[in-house]
Order: sequence, then C-alpha cells, then structure tokens
Amino acid sequence: MIKVVTLFLVVIVVLAMFGKLGWLGTLAPKSLRRGLDRKTVICKDCRRHIIGRSGCDCAQGPKPKG
Repeated sequence: MIKVVTLFLVVIVVLAMFGKLGWLGTLAPKSLRRGLDRKTVICKDCRRHIIGRSGCDCAQGPKPKG
C-alpha cells in the first residue's frame, strides 16, 4: 500500500515539473490553446471587464428596479 502511494506521489511530482516547463501545453489541442492567448476586453468608460459580445451595461443606462 505504501509503495502505491509513493509511486502515485512521484508521478504527480513529475507531471507538475512538466507543467512548470510548459511542455504539456504544446501537446494540448488547438481548441484548448486558443483561449489561453486571448486578451481581456475592458470597457473604456467604467473599466469593467466585458463578458460576451453584447457590450457593456454602462452604455445601456441604469436598470429599472424590481
């Protein structure tokens, strides 16, 4: 049992070293790598991050309350 746990920990350490070096990132499919180099989009008026394609909420005015 101790041998299995030790072997598991060694494998995890080796994977962590490969991850630090970035070798495994080059093996990832292009669809996964595409999202890593994408720049964040920030609104020029309110400086909030824009999520999606609809734009920022600050240009649409305040939302009516409930």
